[in-house]
Amino acid sequence: MYAIVYFETTGLSIKNNKITEISIFVHDGQKVLKEFYQFG
Repeated sequence: MYAIVYFETTGLSIKNNKITEISIFVHDGQKVLKEFYQFG
């Protein structure tokens, strides 16, 4: 079992940009067991 973490930002600068989306998927190797989404 493992987790896939994905996020999007408005740019590459830590000071001037923000995270706009984060998603986490828990996967057992064959299918997704749990999902989490947060949009900013």
